[in-house]
Amino acid sequence: MAGDLFRRNRPFHLLDGFYTEWSEHLTTRCIPLFRDSPPSAVTNGAVFNDLISYYDTIDHYANRDTIFYFLFPSWHVNSLETSILFLGDVHPHLFVSLIQSLRDPNRIHLRLAPWRDLAFPVNHFVDDVKNDVNKSVSHLLSKVRQAQEGYIQGFSDNWVSRFHSQRGRQSVTVMETAASVTLGEEFVRIFREANQLRKITIFNIVNLSDTNQAALFLEGVCEFLAGFRHQLAHVPAQFFPNQVAPQYPLAYQQMMQQQPEVLHDICVWNIDRNVTRDMLREMFRRYPSVWEVQIVNDPGRGQKHGFVSFADESEKWRAIQEMNGAMLLKKPMHLRSEAHRNI
Repeated sequence: MAGDLFRRNRPFHLLDGFYTEWSEHLTTRCIPLFRDSPPSAVTNGAVFNDLISYYDTIDHYANRDTIFYFLFPSWHVNSLETSILFLGDVHPHLFVSLIQSLRDPNRIHLRLAPWRDLAFPVNHFVDDVKNDVNKSVSHLLSKVRQAQEGYIQGFSDNWVSRFHSQRGRQSVTVMETAASVTLGEEFVRIFREANQLRKITIFNIVNLSDTNQAALFLEGVCEFLAGFRHQLAHVPAQFFPNQVAPQYPLAYQQMMQQQPEVLHDICVWNIDRNVTRDMLREMFRRYPSVWEVQIVNDPGRGQKHGFVSFADESEKWRAIQEMNGAMLLKKPMHLRSEAHRNI
């Protein structure tokens, strides 16, 4: 039912687009299956298979060059959602918490599905699943700690070696040294193990539920995964009628309704060749007066740089102060003020 959504030949710079396509697929294909028809094993199976394929796909694209993107996707930056994420995606506890809420006899399940009279039996299988998740999460956190300790030690050793090998100390920067430390495949393995835990948890809950219970659970998972705030602009509004859009001061709202007379630019240097315009825009999404974003290729030097245009000059200067040196993929951005150019 997913067409070529889970194809394995997508270039790295299009992975942001994959997340958007996945969100659209959930909202336009998966969720309506639960709302337009009674629960069935066929519907449950189709949606379950898509969820598994989603995790298999991001596993496929995760390697030593892309792992930081998956662990810290651009659409997780500066969001309250970060606290319910774990190693690049949803915390496995969320699945357990969701089924616990659904089986709570004091809750009315009128807004999750068209069928109303479901009685979730009191049983122990959710507790068993939760215990398994707790053990696995502890194990993964231990691996993360060991990987971080190894990285820090390697960084320190490498920095000392490079520092003393340079004639001028100013030629050695922290980020240059960090970039020279190889993490290898350890974080890739940890990321894939976390996705395996997510898949197993979903499987166990669906497998141990009846058809109605599984349908409610899968619908809730789809709604949650599709409802990340960064993705709402890409999906039909009717799927999230109660979602509160970010509210900006009236001056900003009026400013964004018409072309500003003057735009104020920042030039962004030292960006990775895989950075896309959407990635760069996402980095500056905290600033509501951003009007234009553009990536410029320099084939002769094999480099890229970007421009971010602001309708509000004071916000431009605040962005330079706050975002200079911020990491985009594997590189720290270098920002400077520029006269506006037509982009």
